[in-house]
Amino acid sequence: MGIAQSRITAQGQVTIPVSVMRQFGLAPGELISWDSIDGHLTVAKAGQYSIEDVRTALNLPKALHKTDADIREGLKAMAKAKYAGR
Repeated sequence: MGIAQSRITAQGQVTIPVSVMRQFGLAPGELISWDSIDGHLTVAKAGQYSIEDVRTALNLPKALHKTDADIREGLKAMAKAKYAGR
């Protein structure tokens, strides 16, 4: 048996046990992703990949790599520019 069990409702909904939410730092309203790896169902917090994970998954050369801090700063600057006139 795994760390907890849940029942699937007739509407296809699943309740995540509070103990699991606490263990993995999940909060109400947070997105999770469902995946299949070698025929096994996996669930993970959505958007929890580092820039290095993405670079590796896309098979990008190291020369294109930026640090997480560089990416965050670039996104902040882009958002400021985009929404400055609002």
